[in-house]
Amino acid sequence: MAQNKFALIRYHLIDLLLHKSDYVKTARMVEYCTEKTGFSITPRTIQMDIDAMKNDVFLGFYAPIEYCRQRKAYYYKDPDYILTPLHESPEDILRLEEILLQYRKMILQEHYTEIMHILFKLKHAPIQKK
Repeated sequence: MAQNKFALIRYHLIDLLLHKSDYVKTARMVEYCTEKTGFSITPRTIQMDIDAMKNDVFLGFYAPIEYCRQRKAYYYKDPDYILTPLHESPEDILRLEEILLQYRKMILQEHYTEIMHILFKLKHAPIQKK
């Protein structure tokens, strides 16, 4: 299965790391995403994910992720930011849950539970405005 199918999962894993720590290095994001998805992730993939989280109009996250050159790590400029798309709909979340159920047997229980938790957060998060 192509890694890009797990892009949304990587976005949420990156989000979790940025909320857990004040600063997160790219190498830590690569390690965490690789561990949680079971797929090899490159630093370039993480950099493209961060760019998409910040700027992709289709996604609508507009995440306030900044890079600290001194620490060589990323951080949330607004620590209260909640990753949620501007155009999220209950139907989109339901569809993601349906897809996840189809792949449940291919995913470790721990990862399945974590992804379901992320979907729950998406359902109940307030919509961000740019």
